[in-house]
Amino acid sequence: MTCITAKRLSFAAAAALALGSVTAPAAAQMRAILPTIDQVEPLGSLPIDGVWEIREIGERIVIDNGHAYAEDGWVHMMLFQIEPEQVVLQNIRELADGDFIAQDLPLMSAVKFEWIDEDTLRARTEALIPMTYHLERVSGGPRSDWTDPDDDGRDDRDDDDSRSTSIQR
Repeated sequence: MTCITAKRLSFAAAAALALGSVTAPAAAQMRAILPTIDQVEPLGSLPIDGVWEIREIGERIVIDNGHAYAEDGWVHMMLFQIEPEQVVLQNIRELADGDFIAQDLPLMSAVKFEWIDEDTLRARTEALIPMTYHLERVSGGPRSDWTDPDDDGRDDRDDDDSRSTSIQR
């Protein structure tokens, strides 16, 4: 085990002890201080524009014109409530190799997205304690011919109704 790995493990153990164990559903202590989608300047469309699910937490984000915002909101790190339409990824840019970079605002880190397959991106942060998470395409974008299996085979790109893509819980 390297010294850096030992330090990371020690920090993670200390954080776990400080936070204690949680047996009840998480309740945020305060609203996250993040901009809303209407407070950021659009950067232009990207091939990853659309709805994505963060696999590890089961929450959805919408990538649109260089930024991503929360679709329904969630509790982040047991402390902050991320609300719908708050920006969670900012300044998303496509690299020459087809991967993407951005700023992950809740994690306060630069992040690089690499394709795993046609509809999955792996994100790796460049923070003090690097994190990895995955985005799975739900709808949108030119790389996918996504149709909702519960929608009788209709192509959602042609939908002009006002149904929400959110999950009822």
